[in-house]
Amino acid sequence: MANIAKNNDKGGKREHQKYKALLVAKYLLEFTDENHSCSALDLIDYLKYEHGIEAERKSIYRDVAALRDELGMDIDGGQGGRYRLMSRKFEFDDLRILAECVYAARFISASKAKELVATIGEMGSTYQAETLQNETFLIDRVKSTQKGTLNIISTINAAMAKKQDGKPHTPQKISFKYMKHTIDNVNEVVARRKGADYKVSPYRLLINDGNYYLLAYNDGTQDIRTYRIDRMKDVKLLPEAREGKEAFNAIDLRTYTQRVFSMFSGEKRRVTIRFINPLLDTVIDRFGTKEVSYMKDDDRHFTVSADVEVSNQFFSWIVQFGNKAKIVYPVDVAEEMKKFLEKILVRYE
Repeated sequence: MANIAKNNDKGGKREHQKYKALLVAKYLLEFTDENHSCSALDLIDYLKYEHGIEAERKSIYRDVAALRDELGMDIDGGQGGRYRLMSRKFEFDDLRILAECVYAARFISASKAKELVATIGEMGSTYQAETLQNETFLIDRVKSTQKGTLNIISTINAAMAKKQDGKPHTPQKISFKYMKHTIDNVNEVVARRKGADYKVSPYRLLINDGNYYLLAYNDGTQDIRTYRIDRMKDVKLLPEAREGKEAFNAIDLRTYTQRVFSMFSGEKRRVTIRFINPLLDTVIDRFGTKEVSYMKDDDRHFTVSADVEVSNQFFSWIVQFGNKAKIVYPVDVAEEMKKFLEKILVRYE
């Protein structure tokens, strides 16, 4: 019996030895990066106390060499018995960008953002994960308080899917309650339309200015409208096929977010606006360069001609530039702008 037990012990050790190199890789992934290294002794202690595997320095050298040669891991060191993983699938700068995107997204609640950043950190070392958690990104960004936003997005994607579980699926409608703030209690939201459900045919999810929007065909108004995802509640799949395909196809998605200011709709018009030259970058950020015309007006000004949704929101966007911008064509839109300003002026008389 003693001999059998002894043989089993040896067999167990041999089994552990088979994946010892993988455990070394795991340690390097978790506890080293370009700024943090470990010693061969660290690895020996880890294998012994965490996994019950006895190892010597020479076997650590062999494991590291195998990881370099067989798996292509970029492991620096060996001289002096210290090692560090120099590169991985995602570099730290990549992880930082991902974390910044999460923090910048208004539709993700603060608690969910922290959870997602922790998940992102798992793709780096423990030191990098800690750095991501401790760094503060865009602290002035107003975050959504909607905790179920990602579940809502998942439901909408399921409704729009053309395949589910590998089988053909007919895109379907959804229903939801659309929430709003009231002056009685700005910390609470109430349902619009006295709690009546909105019923729409979802077509596309869009991100604009840090917010997530649903582009959908509204059954009641029979047109394409946009809805803030974090203002939707009780989103449900409906057993009805999606409608509004022709209305959706009529939209030019490439320029949609550029010409629809603050996601408010109005009459689509070709408008020419005159700006001072230093605002060129700002204007290009708004309109882009496709299907838009830019011309030099004089040594200090340029004009841009673009398709916009003429609305109060569009006029408000122009107002922010003060006397540095002016609508010059068409005349009737310029007159509408003038009336918009006059109505504001009356408030101060």
